[in-house]
Amino acid sequence: MKTLRLFLIACVIIVMQSCYEPGDIQVKNSITQVKIVDVKWGNIYIATELLPGESSGKLTIDKDWEKLPARHKISFKMTANDKSIYLETEEEFLLDEDDDLLIVLTDDTKVKTPNE
Repeated sequence: MKTLRLFLIACVIIVMQSCYEPGDIQVKNSITQVKIVDVKWGNIYIATELLPGESSGKLTIDKDWEKLPARHKISFKMTANDKSIYLETEEEFLLDEDDDLLIVLTDDTKVKTPNE
């Protein structure tokens, strides 16, 4: 009886693990005349550098990186005219299982310095 119970528990765990679907995330820089670098969603690194109009590659977030659904801000360094500032979005972006999320950063995206 104990063996049957352990077998059933193992089967439930396997079924629960196999039902997980990873999500894809991508960031596009649509901020006028500004390069953004070190782009992250939460603690997950998305892109090294994005020029205006450029998009990162799609990054698949699986359960080893982050349990989905998850909600995080986008953080980045904005550089122009040899000056840079570290910013993060005020909005948090939700990535759910099996999502294909494209985050477009524009001139109107509300950002702040993390210390504000």
